[in-house]
Amino acid sequence: VVERADKRRPRKSDVLIGTGPWIKELYDRVAMVAATDVTIAIFGESGTGKELVARTIHNSSPRHDAPFVVVNCAAIPETLIEDELFGHVRGSFTDATRDREGLLQAAHTGTLFLDEIGELPLALQAKLLRVLQSQEFRRIGDDQDRRVDVRIITATNRDLDQLVARGSFRQDLYYRINVFPMHLPPLRDRPEDIALLVQHFINKLRGKLGKTITGIAPEALARFSSYEFPGNVRELENKVHQAMVMASEELIREEDVALPAGGASMRIDVERPFRVLKQAAIDHFELRYLTELLRVHHGNLTRAAKAAGIDRKNLWALVERHGLDRGRFKKLP
Repeated sequence: VVERADKRRPRKSDVLIGTGPWIKELYDRVAMVAATDVTIAIFGESGTGKELVARTIHNSSPRHDAPFVVVNCAAIPETLIEDELFGHVRGSFTDATRDREGLLQAAHTGTLFLDEIGELPLALQAKLLRVLQSQEFRRIGDDQDRRVDVRIITATNRDLDQLVARGSFRQDLYYRINVFPMHLPPLRDRPEDIALLVQHFINKLRGKLGKTITGIAPEALARFSSYEFPGNVRELENKVHQAMVMASEELIREEDVALPAGGASMRIDVERPFRVLKQAAIDHFELRYLTELLRVHHGNLTRAAKAAGIDRKNLWALVERHGLDRGRFKKLP
């Protein structure tokens, strides 16, 4: 739930993985905001990498050697979260036998990352607002204010506008945390990133598993690419991990992949823009088509382009955009 003091520098496993305009825009926004102390709100579904973005901002900021403290507001019971965040003084309640430093104080000079901010109780929203306004807070049972030097980054998978309209989230706090919003797309809107992410997780996990897995067979990759992953990147990593446990060769095979037959539900989400849904469907088709095309022609672009009836240069551009490694297809029988 929390990391009281994480002072490490960025690792390779912390790199944000993706292709296309969205990842460039994200890195541009990280670079734009990292050197400042502006409050950031990260929006995205569960599993899209909100904590990773927050950590990247922290590690790229002047505060990188100070603590990065993570608080999951949804994981701490409402009766405990005030004590967890702000701390208490001895004697403030029955079990308070000594002073206790809260996580806000633990993040002093660093970054406090409040995940699932939409779950924070209304009473604590007022105390957080005061911290954002004056950098001051008061421990439970204390009669003295304390000052703290901390940058606050928040994240949520909820629609805060709706919560504000329902009266369960303070409008003034919403304005304070939403100074610099960042939006992360779900994995189903960027299927072209699946091949890159799968290879990234293979490189990350094989040492822990003690295996010499080097990659994934095209048929297995096609299985991953045909699934929508409602749990997003977190679910993809979990499924790659499972497949690596099952794998007995250097490549993950189709039989190693445990996914529901036929992929996830393909219900049309009319809340999402037509253009976005259409592009996701096109990307999904292109990746499956190219994978099968290269498998049949053993990675030979000239033969594949002729069979597909498209220019070889255009085919090469599509293969590159979807992150497909032609070398793997040449090794297939």
